[in-house]
Amino acid sequence: MITVACFKGLPYEYESFLVEKYDSCVITCSYIEIFHETTDINHMLIYENDTLIELLIFDNKGDTAMCLNALTYIDQHIFTVFAKYIFNNYHSIKKIAYPFSYNNYSLGKSVLTVRTNDYIMQLPSRIDDYFQQLGSGTRKNVKKYKNKFIRDYPQAKFITKVRDEIDETIINKIIKLNFDRIKSKRETPHANHTHVNNYFKYSHHYGCVSYIEIDGLVVAGCIAFMSHQSMYSYFVAHDNNFSMYNAGQLCMVYLIEISIDKGFSAFHLLSGECEYKTRFLAKPIAMYSYIVFKAFSLRFIINKVHELYSLTLYRFKLSKYAIPLKNASKVLRKKNTKQLCKLEY
Repeated sequence: MITVACFKGLPYEYESFLVEKYDSCVITCSYIEIFHETTDINHMLIYENDTLIELLIFDNKGDTAMCLNALTYIDQHIFTVFAKYIFNNYHSIKKIAYPFSYNNYSLGKSVLTVRTNDYIMQLPSRIDDYFQQLGSGTRKNVKKYKNKFIRDYPQAKFITKVRDEIDETIINKIIKLNFDRIKSKRETPHANHTHVNNYFKYSHHYGCVSYIEIDGLVVAGCIAFMSHQSMYSYFVAHDNNFSMYNAGQLCMVYLIEISIDKGFSAFHLLSGECEYKTRFLAKPIAMYSYIVFKAFSLRFIINKVHELYSLTLYRFKLSKYAIPLKNASKVLRKKNTKQLCKLEY
């Protein structure tokens, strides 16, 4: 028998349940508190025969309830129970938004708004096994670049810090490296100095930072977050002066080694199609974002028509005919010199 109980606020007393149950670095009270600008946060406890089986967190904004259980699997039956309760008990709510679920739902009065991929690698229990699974070319290149780097910089240090060992300075340095690296590609960085404090605060809860240092200078680094059995990589960057060593990827491989050594079973590289992700054995896992409407309406019909258009476009993007357009789009997305000058860290 399924029973439901709803409460105001974040369920701090269930933080360990959230971490173990969902194994998602974004489903923690700490993450929601730091990264979400919430207006009316609530949580729902779902029991089966008096045993807690699910805990869903949602934020009410206007006529929309945003389910915050992202990057995880929620059974369709459970989500249906959740939606029914919301619509029956929060009369101002007309729709529920649910971003980035690993489940492809078939829900009534729902609209699929976004399809994207999380790139995940399943980690073996031994570091040697991971390297044996890599392609021979990748394995050879990793070894070549690392040997060359250590030969040229024997004083280099590979450093790992977790949780409260991490200081704000190193977070700032890695995000700055990421900013400069992306800007050098004539693309728009997705983080700057204004984001440092949030990532620093969350790092003290679940952070794992790996970086390469030469005589006090950070030349490459990764900012990641640890969950129950998974490592989530958020930033990978290196100083452009060390591109000849593929220093960023050397640091990422170091983080993968750390993850295996700590006994993690999965390594998330998150969304964004990049050749290096598949080369290092990450596989695309589909993620879906939904809007579920309380009733049939003109807004629902308009969104449904837009969904059909998006589905057609999505299928076209997967076809061979889209490759020239993808390449052209990448060129068009590049910022010109004048635009780049406006991008300041």
